[in-house]
Amino acid sequence: MIAEFTLPDGRPVTINLDQLDYFEPCEVGTRIHFADGRELEISDSYDAVAELLNPERQAGL
Repeated sequence: MIAEFTLPDGRPVTINLDQLDYFEPCEVGTRIHFADGRELEISDSYDAVAELLNPERQAGL
């Protein structure tokens, strides 16, 4: 699944969520950790990211 988020400087970024390992809150919003060890900070809130990744939402329930 592909999702678009916003970087702290306001630019959009597209992320392949299949590569995501885990995410956590940080000062600017959310820090995303990828399976290959990379990290990315986005300004979207932790709650917004969690809602997007909610398995029930992905199943269309």
